[in-house]
Amino acid sequence: MLDVSVGAALTFTLACPLFVSPSAFAQQLPWHVQPVPVPTPPPVPAPAPQYAPAPTARAPAPAAKSPVMPVPNAPVRNVPARNAPVPDAGVTSVARTLPGSSVVPDVLAAPSPQAVPKPQAVPPQQVPAVRSVRTVPVAPPAPEVSGAPAVRPAAAFGPVLAPAPAAPLIPGLPAWLNPHIGDGEGQISAIVLKRAHDFHLKKVRAGAVKNPCYFAFDATRPGDGGQRFYVICESKGTFRAISSGHGAGRNFTGLADLSNKSRCAKNFSNARNSHLTTGGGYMTAEIRTSFKGYYSADGGPQPLMRSFLQFEGEGETATARARAIGGHSAAIVKWMCRMKIPSSPHANKDGYVPYGKLVDYSAGRSSGCTSWPQAENETILAIAKNRPTTVYIYPEAKDIVAVGRAVEAGQSPSRAGTYWSASCLREIGKPNFWPREKLEPALTRYAQKRKPARPRTLSDLPLCKTVVGSAR
Repeated sequence: MLDVSVGAALTFTLACPLFVSPSAFAQQLPWHVQPVPVPTPPPVPAPAPQYAPAPTARAPAPAAKSPVMPVPNAPVRNVPARNAPVPDAGVTSVARTLPGSSVVPDVLAAPSPQAVPKPQAVPPQQVPAVRSVRTVPVAPPAPEVSGAPAVRPAAAFGPVLAPAPAAPLIPGLPAWLNPHIGDGEGQISAIVLKRAHDFHLKKVRAGAVKNPCYFAFDATRPGDGGQRFYVICESKGTFRAISSGHGAGRNFTGLADLSNKSRCAKNFSNARNSHLTTGGGYMTAEIRTSFKGYYSADGGPQPLMRSFLQFEGEGETATARARAIGGHSAAIVKWMCRMKIPSSPHANKDGYVPYGKLVDYSAGRSSGCTSWPQAENETILAIAKNRPTTVYIYPEAKDIVAVGRAVEAGQSPSRAGTYWSASCLREIGKPNFWPREKLEPALTRYAQKRKPARPRTLSDLPLCKTVVGSAR
């Protein structure tokens, strides 16, 4: 019953193609192979065909895929096919015989499923054309020319180029200074470095300076140990940032409070007796050394001999010598008593010297001078000794005025084209510059109205309990 029903279904399908064109119907047959209009390649033996297994036998192991489709094992009745495909020209029509079925013309012969068929040669017209692989010949290497420079072959991902040298952040300055430029701790702000460099270059071109090193000081940065004094030697490739103090100022009762705290400076002036820092350009001059007293160290009294590097100013800083403005180590002896050391070259006629405690105020304030740690004193003085150089102190009066106007307008200093340490600006609110032309006459009148205090002398100190026979 199964064979009859399947055969009847196949007979109806062949008799009633549902009005499909012969070519379209032929394309639906699984064993039909369309010819490909391409140049005839050399005959290629077809792979072994694959057949469907008989209903009563186990299917054989799968073989390689073949362009010849297997024929179903269903019997086919002898029904003429009205729309049977017409064999292509040049293809010999062969007959396939199935048990219990009529002869059905086809383009290929399907062998009986009971016997293993011999491989059938496929006509050249029926073999699908295989596109040829185009090979590109590799040119042989060019002959080596004597005397010509050798050329390295290009890398797989492009040539490896040497890194380009870093461009300087500030035109005219060496690129090795780039990591030291910024607003971080130990760095120097770009505007401060640019002005210090330009001022030094100006003096070098004028013949006033031959020293390759110069100094800079940013008084807008936080003090209290902050690194804001700079030693720069461009030709030697060295840069150092150390701590420095700013002018303490004074609170002139009834006149104005010009005092500064130890961390941030708010008031600046170039007036005498103001004890304030003045920004601008200076040149170093002579070095003077003075005795400041004895202190205890290494098991005995030691004298503190502090050297002072005189500054010479110009313009707004022209009062530097009159104000005794310069640079020195931030160390002083706080007098406590007078000790008798007759052998000391610093003793008075009675053989007494001041004795006290050594104070390092490098994290504090000065009387208007630029100060640095005692440990850096010899290095700085060695640079400037007998070789004048430049010192640039920021901010100048124009910067202080510009920042003050920006604060009043609610703007940042950068929008005003200037600079101020953001940390200190939040602390002080608004900086002030007190010009010498206005402040100095007011301070003179202030001093005249008040009786000046008598300076403290050695005879005012109490006697120390320890007597030292010789001084070191």
